[in-house]
Amino acid sequence: MIRTADAASLHELFSNHLGLPVTWPLARATFATFGWIGLGNTNLEIWAATDNSDLPADCPFPLIHQIALAPAELQETLARFSAMGLSCKAPRAYASKDDRGEMRTNFTNSVVQDLSKESCCVFVCEWDSDAFIVPWRKGLGTLERRKQERDALAACGGGALGLVGLKEIAMSCTDLVGALDGWQKLAESRAGGSVLAIADDVELRLSAGTQNFFQSLTFAVRDLAEARRFLDSRGLLDGDVADEVVLSLHVTGGLRFRLVEAVTEHGHADVSAQGFTGYSWPAADATQTRSEE
Repeated sequence: MIRTADAASLHELFSNHLGLPVTWPLARATFATFGWIGLGNTNLEIWAATDNSDLPADCPFPLIHQIALAPAELQETLARFSAMGLSCKAPRAYASKDDRGEMRTNFTNSVVQDLSKESCCVFVCEWDSDAFIVPWRKGLGTLERRKQERDALAACGGGALGLVGLKEIAMSCTDLVGALDGWQKLAESRAGGSVLAIADDVELRLSAGTQNFFQSLTFAVRDLAEARRFLDSRGLLDGDVADEVVLSLHVTGGLRFRLVEAVTEHGHADVSAQGFTGYSWPAADATQTRSEE
């Protein structure tokens, strides 16, 4: 989830200017203005809260605040986390009244305490297939929604950028050793190095820093040169080096979104790769949403 003061502008950037699927139309409520953008292998939730007092005074703003893991089976995933030695809060269901005045569960969350700080929250979120508040068709399970979202990205050709999906999340940690230990448990990997495959197609890059926060999101595109030309022609290009470009920090409010070329084992972008195989473990959709602790 992106926390920002202006959700409408960022939502418009990704939907109207970059042509990406809208998985949750921009909505305005008393507590926040918010919406989701489909990235194929995840959703980017953009959230402008009416009150940001839950954030530390010294954390960057706007910021990438939360990562939600959408499991196929919530209880099975939490049991696996417990077996791995990861501490999680007790699951909490969030409900609202439907058209008939009956209370219906919308989603259930559990914060992964060992990986979370006030400035960066990681949690497990399971949406009920008949959730009342959602904009998508009722009756869809997690796996069905994943397919629908990948198909939506395929239908629009990845938008103006030829986007394939989320590739990497970069995170700064005050305790790099401790963070590596926790994320290695989640990824079920003890491989050396500070880059962890937290899904088949998404990596987490950890680095030592003076604050705990998610530094950037990196998206894979089919043709980096074409994406570069598009951004440059519209004044949306910021950093530009041989193997990556950065969306205009002025337009994103300082949020860092990097683009790199998607590469297959043959060395070329996979034009059918919406296309990602999905995650290798049941907790495995990085769908961003609110933790509402």
